[in-house]
Parts: sequence; structure tokens; C-alpha cells
Amino acid sequence: MQEITSKIIIQAPRQVVWEVLMDLDNYQSWNTFTPKVETNFEVGTDVILHVNMKGNGKLLKQKEQILWFKEGKSMAWGIPTRFPVKTERAQILRTVDSETTEYITYDKFWGVLTPLVMALYRKKIQQGFDDVAEGLKRHCELIFKN
Repeated sequence: MQEITSKIIIQAPRQVVWEVLMDLDNYQSWNTFTPKVETNFEVGTDVILHVNMKGNGKLLKQKEQILWFKEGKSMAWGIPTRFPVKTERAQILRTVDSETTEYITYDKFWGVLTPLVMALYRKKIQQGFDDVAEGLKRHCELIFKN
């Protein structure tokens, strides 16, 4: 198993951060890595990700599945059974105090092609996750200040 992780502290309550994560219609205003996501967040249903993997604005369409959803706290999607790579991408919110939230995102990879995926995409995925965390932080803090 391989894992790519990004974490950041956001100066906004967990509920504010959660509401931003749930507002799929406005992802493009803060999320440069995955500016469009289509799902209903029901476990077992599809999620269609439009990923800016190359950083050039050309979006790669990726179909995955909602793996878990814990209202106000965490969610995950991924590729649960597809050979030769299985994935789990989680987004987790932890309350630091009443006005501060820790955002954690990770993607875990299993399967025989994992070394190839890591060789080809690890840096791009890591940069994308870091950009998502930074964009989420800026957006949530702006909302909370206003």
C-alpha cells in the first residue's frame, strides 16, 4: 500500500469547512485540482471527478465510488474493486477549537500497478492535494471572516 497525504489548519469552524466541501457547484472557485465533482454522496454510488492532473486546465474524467460518508466529519471515494489498482481518497475534518479545523486528505493505493502509478503520478497528486488544501483554507477563511 502507498499513501499520499496533505494536511492544513484552517481558521474557520468545522461546519464552515464542511459546507464548502459539500457545495459541489462552487468547487471551481477554490479547487484547482478537481474543479468539478459530480455525486450525491450516497455510499456505493458513483462520483465523477474532473481532475486537472497536468495543471494545464485540461480535465481528466475519473469515475469512482463513494466509500463512506460521515456527515460533518469525513467522506471517502475510491476504486473499491477494480484490478489492478484499488484506491481510497478520504477527506477528514478535525475540530481543533471552536474556530479552527484541521483538514486531512489522503489517497491510499493497493494493487500490482501501484508502483507504476506512484512513479508516474505521485508528484502531481501530491501537488494537487496540497493545492486543494491551500485553496480550501483560503476560501473557508474568507467566508468565515465575512
